[in-house]
Amino acid sequence: MINILTRRTFLERSLQVAVGAVASAFINVPSFLQRALAQGTLPTQDKKLLFIFLRGGNDALNTVIPWGDDAYNQTTRPTLYIPRPDPQTSVSGRMPTIPDLNRVVDLGNGFAGVHPGLVGLAPVFNEGQVALIHRVGYPKQSRSHFDSQRYWENGMPKNNATTSGIFYRAITTTGLHQGRRFPAISLQGDDPLLLRGPLPLTTNLSDPNRYDMLGISGSDKLKLLNAISAEYRIPFAEKDNRDLVFHTGRGLKDAIDAIKSIGLTANNFFDTNGTTHLFPIDAASNQKGFVAGSYGYFKNIKTAAQILANTDAIIAGTSLGGFDTHNNQGALTGGHADRMKWLGWTMYALRKYFTDVNPALWDNTIVITLSEFGRTSQENGNRGTDHAEAGVMLIAGGKVKGGVYQCSNETWTVGKTGSMFQVNSRYLKRSVDYRSVLGEIIRDHLGASSAQLNTIIPGYADPRESLQNGGVTLDGTRIAGELGIV
Repeated sequence: MINILTRRTFLERSLQVAVGAVASAFINVPSFLQRALAQGTLPTQDKKLLFIFLRGGNDALNTVIPWGDDAYNQTTRPTLYIPRPDPQTSVSGRMPTIPDLNRVVDLGNGFAGVHPGLVGLAPVFNEGQVALIHRVGYPKQSRSHFDSQRYWENGMPKNNATTSGIFYRAITTTGLHQGRRFPAISLQGDDPLLLRGPLPLTTNLSDPNRYDMLGISGSDKLKLLNAISAEYRIPFAEKDNRDLVFHTGRGLKDAIDAIKSIGLTANNFFDTNGTTHLFPIDAASNQKGFVAGSYGYFKNIKTAAQILANTDAIIAGTSLGGFDTHNNQGALTGGHADRMKWLGWTMYALRKYFTDVNPALWDNTIVITLSEFGRTSQENGNRGTDHAEAGVMLIAGGKVKGGVYQCSNETWTVGKTGSMFQVNSRYLKRSVDYRSVLGEIIRDHLGASSAQLNTIIPGYADPRESLQNGGVTLDGTRIAGELGIV
């Protein structure tokens, strides 16, 4: 029999494929699509990733501070300079137990330290569970917030056309989205490109406590859902994809109920003393004494942690603004110092929370920070810093190989002509490509195969990029390649 494909049949089948793709976020994906997306055996299902995007361009040189470089001084940074550590740690690779918080906090490699606001990191760092990666960037760095954030989020430097995010591709290419109500979720005002893509696999919540079906809850919602189900049983003319659309809506409702059932308003999570809240989301829980402007950020961090711990979500995260410090950046006080305090405490609080829920959960979780670029090595005339190039990443987790990367005498050219000033006599030069860091995490933590990683990050294995093994890149910069952090 001749199989004639009419225009009507073609349109019907096209619609079925399109609607099926949309529904795949909430129902079982057809086997042919599973094979296309997974490209092989599915990775393990228990790994988690929590991201924090530091928007505005974090000042790497006052985050992980190269105090051993003579170029970091009061001439180059008259109001931003933080004095060398005293005392220095007596144990290699460990922060001191009682540091002087008016100075750089030593990291035990004889060269680098952290902003004193980051002292909350100490228990995590001293357990070898946080990696501080200096001089991170990408070739031909853009100093535009909009463009550089796009490149970090889509995983493709200098590519403005790609509208899917690197974490979205990590989920779909590996097949990790299959059978999950919501594979990934973000807690912020705008849906980040990191998680965007053709299929509606992710959810963005600007206010988790308002996330509900049809704007109602409790018994009223149950009545309405029962009424909808009853209406559905009334005979209607058969329509294409009616069952698919109905069950897609039911899946969405189940996902919403799963989030609501976590108890996102709860905040009974405490430090070892039993009185200090891990997440200071309001004045009553702010035993750490952070400024009130931190409450929204910590609410998002708390929600992301609860969702990862209590649902099948793989990736959750948020953003933290306030890093575009052109004016009055401050050294030991001010907006940047405040954010260092929040960030240091965040890493400790997340480790405590996840470990309390289940020690294996912290072992299976990685927390990462991202930021579109660093700041100028030299302070500007407004007591701030301007857009520059290489920045810093923090990577924490129970199985992370912690320590200081690319900020030591062995990796740094000391002096006025050294790494602080190697680009245009004012910018920190990259020695690590952010794609090497994310690629290693996507492969060795989330479980992507090497072939899948080349799809997630195009050209990852291209020797001219030097992302895996390091070497001289196309723009003549030598980079380290993968660092072996996971």
